[in-house]
This record gives sequence, structure tokens and C-alpha cells, in this order.
Amino acid sequence: MSQALNEILARASLSVEERQALTQLQKELRESRTQARELEHRITELESRLDEEAHPVLTRPEFNREVARMLACDERYGGVSSVLYFDIENLETLEHAHGKAGLDQIIRQLTKTLAHHVRGSDIIGRLAADEFGILLTRCNNADAWKKAQALTSSLVAHVIELNGTPIKLDICYGAYTFEGQTDIHEGIKEAAQNIMRCGG
Repeated sequence: MSQALNEILARASLSVEERQALTQLQKELRESRTQARELEHRITELESRLDEEAHPVLTRPEFNREVARMLACDERYGGVSSVLYFDIENLETLEHAHGKAGLDQIIRQLTKTLAHHVRGSDIIGRLAADEFGILLTRCNNADAWKKAQALTSSLVAHVIELNGTPIKLDICYGAYTFEGQTDIHEGIKEAAQNIMRCGG
């Protein structure tokens, strides 16, 4: 109830029974609002967990292993895959400004945004503290660069605040398309060397 309504009810001429009933209703309303906030928080947590389970972000060794497996399939059955490389250049600065807990929230925003904007067949990995890689299956070089640019724009557009405080990402991105016997290590190296910069 609003403060004005509470003041009106406080001045109202009510019997003892009516006042007790009103007090009980106000208590139930407060409890309902608290439960609603808790349910909203729980729903958000469950949605985030489902996103992570549906499209997990792999460690570098896991990412390398999965990419190697996909490249072996490309070599055997035909197909073209590309790797995208993202370097969040000011992540250390953001950690100094917002602390470890703040950095963890930023990373969750980053990974959630990436997961929402790639296909289920694509592979996401965190290659280092401030580096991410994505394997795009069945994707040529021109489309890979377009996707890298689009993903960077999505990151800059969606990761814009932390607990009400504006933040700005400084991102470099690159792309590389695998050909012949090129392995994942060489592919990521090539993608990192051919980077473009996009400030938030």
C-alpha cells in the first residue's frame, strides 16, 4: 500500500475487528510481495542455469578437444568450420573498479550473451581470463567475420551495466577458417593475429 493510503486508513474510524482485519491484510500483502520477489529471483537463477546446461562454456582444454573432434569430422566427411576469437581488453580494469564479485557478474553476462547468439552446434570456450573462442561449424570465412562483428556488437549492447553502474567493454575480435591440416592451436593463433578492435 502507498504511504498516502496508509495515512488515510490510520485516521479512519474502524472497529477493533476491522482494524485487526486490516492489519492482517497488510501483513499478508507484504508477505506476498516478498514471496513474489523471491520467486522472480529463483526463476532468473533457473533460466540462467538452463542456459548454461544447454550451451556450456568450456575450459580451454575442453574447447580444444571438442574443436579437434569437429575438425576431424570436417576432414573425414567434408565441411568448413571457423573459429572466432574475442579479447576483452579492459577486463582487468573492470575488475579493479568492481572487484572479483563484479567481474564474475560481468563474465556471466558475457557468456550468457554469447550463448544466446550462437547455434546449438557451435562450441564456446573461455581460453584465458579475458579471452573467449567460438567454433562455428559449417561456416566460411566471410560469414565468420560477419558473425564475429555481430557478436561483438551484441556484447557491447547487452553488457552495459553492473548493479546500476554503467560499464563499457573494449573488445578485439578475429576469425579464422580451417583449411587442410591446420589444428586448433594454429587457428586460434591466426585469429588472434588478425584482430579488429571494437570499443564499447
